Amino acid sequence: MRVLILTDVHANFEALEAVLGDAAGQYDEIWNLGDTVGYGPNPVECIERLNAVATIQLSGNHDLACAGSVSTADFNPIARSAAEWTRDRLTSEQKAMLSARPSRLDLDDVTLAHGSPRDPIWEYVIDPISATANMLHVESDLCFVGHSHVALLAAIRPGDKNASLFPLSPGETIDLQLGRLLINPGSVGQPRDGDPRAAYLLYDTERQTVVGKRVAYDIATTQRKMRESGLPERLASRLSSGR
Repeated sequence: MRVLILTDVHANFEALEAVLGDAAGQYDEIWNLGDTVGYGPNPVECIERLNAVATIQLSGNHDLACAGSVSTADFNPIARSAAEWTRDRLTSEQKAMLSARPSRLDLDDVTLAHGSPRDPIWEYVIDPISATANMLHVESDLCFVGHSHVALLAAIRPGDKNASLFPLSPGETIDLQLGRLLINPGSVGQPRDGDPRAAYLLYDTERQTVVGKRVAYDIATTQRKMRESGLPERLASRLSSGR
């Protein structure tokens, strides 16, 4: 089976459509690791698009905040403003759906989590300490996470006690027999690893490989929509630099 794995769309419809177009014909299922909404100008459109095509969908902290299921007290003012803007545009049915989705899912041989396996809503896996702790927190040797908006690979090779972290380069094929692995596709709608292109993964369960992918999208259109909607300028401007 071939799986398109994406995360952190953040209501960026142009980026989502670019990913789906770029990956067309290369997958059998779509797994969405959460934060479909928040930050961007098209929450309803992104929810509806993914509902039509995704096999598995998780909820992230922004999904739950926009649904009113978690507090925005720990959000910075910009994120809080965007969450409140989004909340006003979602129906009660959409909020209930986002609230009902899991933030972690354990499949037969892979773990999916929005943030991390041990704290699926809030924890960022961005260093060897957090990666090691989380990889030892699950039984499976393969885990996919989102949340940090940074495309990366954490690996504990045979004989190693701690994880090593590597950037996930576009086009690079990862052999999943390498060891215990935790992989972040990077963000579709708001990358923060210095590459403004939308990020996603292609996971081949038979070949046991993962390929990191990036695709350019119409950033200017998304920025225009955000500004016209009155969303915080910082959220629009940062799209150009992927920071």
